[in-house]
Amino acid sequence: MENHRDEKQNASGEIILPHQQFDIVAKDPFYVFPEDMLRFLMDRLDFEFIEHVDSTLTTVEVRHMDILIKVLLEGQPVLIHCEIQTDDSRQPDMVRRNVGYLGRCYEKYGLPIYSFVLYLRSTAGQKDPGGYFQNVPGHRFIVEYQVIRLNEVDGEPILAAQQPGLMPFTPLMKPPAGMSGLEWTRHCAEVTQSLPVDSAVRNNLVVELWVMSGLAHERPHLLTFIPEDIVNESSVYQMIIERGVEQGIERGKQLGAKETAIANILALLDARFEVSTAPDLASLLEAIDDLQQLGHLFHEALAVEHLENFLHALQTARHGA
Repeated sequence: MENHRDEKQNASGEIILPHQQFDIVAKDPFYVFPEDMLRFLMDRLDFEFIEHVDSTLTTVEVRHMDILIKVLLEGQPVLIHCEIQTDDSRQPDMVRRNVGYLGRCYEKYGLPIYSFVLYLRSTAGQKDPGGYFQNVPGHRFIVEYQVIRLNEVDGEPILAAQQPGLMPFTPLMKPPAGMSGLEWTRHCAEVTQSLPVDSAVRNNLVVELWVMSGLAHERPHLLTFIPEDIVNESSVYQMIIERGVEQGIERGKQLGAKETAIANILALLDARFEVSTAPDLASLLEAIDDLQQLGHLFHEALAVEHLENFLHALQTARHGA
């Protein structure tokens, strides 16, 4: 186990975690401690957890909402939806994205939806208006959701409540007056390590807290108060590392497929137009990472009457990439 962890470190000894580390860690409490998370989002206790709901939305392409949970609220089934954002959403922005999610979700389930967007990083979500408002008489269209920016939430009462599901998020909350961010994170870690829960659960919570703290502090500072044996024994840590390996393998597959697609396009053009295109076109094609676009370009290379027509299609694809 020790060697496995060492392999995930760079030359400076820093542990390397995959890009999706925050997504993995932020979603996990919603599945392990759903009641904790629902109480935090809704700020109420009069509900009954029913089940996690399939968050896959299929249109022309598949979309996944982050969290979708069915609860009983005032005797009626409703859906609680939460999008977890490390940074601001772009292309589309969060308003357009969430309006699309909620419309398709209502189409699929036909239930009332209570929607939340939870921003992790302190710089994120500052301009999120919390909905879309079209006030045109006869065509009014209002979609609202609640925006929660963790850095605006007072962390002390959350930590004092010792609800396990919320502990990983506490370092990103507002610390008590006079306490630095790093001191606050250390305090959050100490409280989490003292929780009266199963040791395996506690280890996972500590690791999740450690990962989330990386959004606010340099990770080497955090290792000074997160015991290494806790990290090594955490199933969440192993899951994060395995996800990173899977991403690396998938990325390798995509790179291999990309190289093959480019080679096929160049060979086809060379055969059709009896010129050596590789020196001129290889670098232009390599700038395109979308395999679907490369597939379209292969069909263009098969169909165009003149090389100039293919060059035009390639320039169009690059500008749209």
